[in-house]
Amino acid sequence: MVLGPTGIENDIPRAHLKLDSHFRYLSGLLLGIGMVFAACIPKIERKSELFSALSAIVAIGGLSRLWALAVYDMPAMPHVFALVMELAVVPMLFIWQKRVALASKP
Repeated sequence: MVLGPTGIENDIPRAHLKLDSHFRYLSGLLLGIGMVFAACIPKIERKSELFSALSAIVAIGGLSRLWALAVYDMPAMPHVFALVMELAVVPMLFIWQKRVALASKP
């Protein structure tokens, strides 16, 4: 969010100022999503709806990133890491949260 696309690629031409703005906006959204995920930690067993919605948002983003990979080519390692987080780690956390919620019911 702070570095814009130069955090991934250093030689972004000035012609891509719209890309820079969009990149920073989306990075801010991701930061916000992460902050809401963190806010779910206390009493996570009661946060199923919010956790599910956040997980779906992240997974949809991951599917979009996977589509780009299929259309173009293997992206840089930061993107591969993000893809693994979006399509593997977050779904596993989703399943874990569901189990915690079910286990906490009387």
